[in-house]
Amino acid sequence: MKFAVIGGDARAGWLAALLAGEGHSVRCYALEKAALPQRISPCSSVEACVYGADWVILGVPAEKNGAVSAPLSLQHIQLEDLLTALWPGQTLCGGRFSQATGLAAVRAGLKVCDLMARRDFTVGNAALTAEGALGVLIRESPRSLWRGRALVTGWGRIASILAPRLRALGCETWVTARKAGDRAEAEAQGLRACAYGEIAALAGELDFAVNTVPAPVLDRPVLERIRPDALLLELASEPGFDPALADELGLRAVYAPGLPGKCAPCAAACLMRDTIQTVIREREESNGT
Repeated sequence: MKFAVIGGDARAGWLAALLAGEGHSVRCYALEKAALPQRISPCSSVEACVYGADWVILGVPAEKNGAVSAPLSLQHIQLEDLLTALWPGQTLCGGRFSQATGLAAVRAGLKVCDLMARRDFTVGNAALTAEGALGVLIRESPRSLWRGRALVTGWGRIASILAPRLRALGCETWVTARKAGDRAEAEAQGLRACAYGEIAALAGELDFAVNTVPAPVLDRPVLERIRPDALLLELASEPGFDPALADELGLRAVYAPGLPGKCAPCAAACLMRDTIQTVIREREESNGT
């Protein structure tokens, strides 16, 4: 099978190596700063990279402000230019495509595989994010998780994996969630839970606060009560807590989107590879091949 890997973070280089090691044809573009195997020669243009490819694989996330997400490259590739270079029947794969991109790809006759729409990928991605978050909390704070007190906002995939792991390390862990059922589930796992409106009363006692909600639930009334020696960790996409406000208040904050590609790029690439293989197998089974 022929793969084109375009843009993405460190996991893209590992993915290219994994696919090539399994005997697939792999071409790359917009990965100048990635560690690629010698047997993979970077292409000089996006057209050359995607020509004849069965799968065109972007990063996670796949796009930012209408362009291909390519943090390891100086290339700037507009999504519409990439779509123009593709042929009907090719599969466009990546994480979290915008609705506009998805619709444009379907209209162009492309098959679309949004990794973030697949639970087998998102659960694994959340596990890697939670593991990376623990590493950040341990590395960036002079305090220990053991006997510490942490708040995790939300009860989505990342929060529901991270919070029990914090508790297992001896950290008193609070979860804040909008739904009463989510709070009840957290408490059933031995965690403590509160509603969003109760965070401010708890804030002054925290050693760690981890945001997983793409909304300003850690607002000014909360941030004003957090101690300067506490650590804030942002895992959510925008808008999370206000970085300018955190800086104004003298708070220690770490912004860590895309943790799997930073803390465990090999494992993150394996997860992408495994998910792609599952999609290929599902398509073959649905076609009766």
